[in-house]
Amino acid sequence: ITSVYGQVNVQPVSGLTLTGGVRNDDHSRFGAKTLFAGGGVWVLPTGTVLRGSYSEGFKAPSLYQLFSEYGNQALRPEQAHGWEAGAEQRFLDGRAAIGATYFERRSTDLINFASCSVGTTDPLCFAPGSTTTQRFGYYSNVSRAFANGIEAAGRIAPFAGLTIDGNYAWIASEDRSPGAATFGKQLARRPRHTWNAAANYTFRDGPSFGAAVRWAGESFDNASNTTRLAPYTLVDLRAELPISPKVRVFVRGENVFDEQYQTVYRYGTLGRSIYAGIRGRF
Repeated sequence: ITSVYGQVNVQPVSGLTLTGGVRNDDHSRFGAKTLFAGGGVWVLPTGTVLRGSYSEGFKAPSLYQLFSEYGNQALRPEQAHGWEAGAEQRFLDGRAAIGATYFERRSTDLINFASCSVGTTDPLCFAPGSTTTQRFGYYSNVSRAFANGIEAAGRIAPFAGLTIDGNYAWIASEDRSPGAATFGKQLARRPRHTWNAAANYTFRDGPSFGAAVRWAGESFDNASNTTRLAPYTLVDLRAELPISPKVRVFVRGENVFDEQYQTVYRYGTLGRSIYAGIRGRF
């Protein structure tokens, strides 16, 4: 693939930044595609920030999606276009802020993983060149898909050293393929609700400590929405201690309560994990 990209940024008035871009991807297997994007950010004297953008996307199937044991050489490239608009309000001289963004995205030929059930007669559920060796699944295109949602975020630094932030997302992503049995179904492995929260405290010229909580609602592993993936909550902790002006020792714990969860049906995920090390700047 050979790509060329150009972008221009202008500030027609104080506080307003406009951006426009064009990109051309020339793929040896799928041909050339020209894409456009543009947006603007307006920072008002009141501490209000307004944002809006439009963008287009093109993604050719990966070598793994085409030629692996789950590959499908008939795959077509993903194409999408979407827009978003949002606002943020800053308070306390920038130490606090809340904001929200609404977005919509329409996709064609979205690449998805299709699972194969025992006894299926779908020819793509058999290894290429075989009519007897069934495989677990294969990559396929969703001819039409639509997603929209709201993402909200907030942050505050109530006093020196402490920062608290969080975000919540509601995202409805559906199969909109005309005439398909999966029309209106939730796209696989995309939870409708997620949220994150984190707090960090740093002592002056001293150690720092942090905690984060990540939650994801239920999703489905397959296009027909018959295989449910349960919601889960993960808690992470971290600490960092300076041993010199340029060297720090850190320890980090991920999924400290050893939550058992799946983001893909029957695929394992890491349990409690502890990492420690030394970080230096020279």
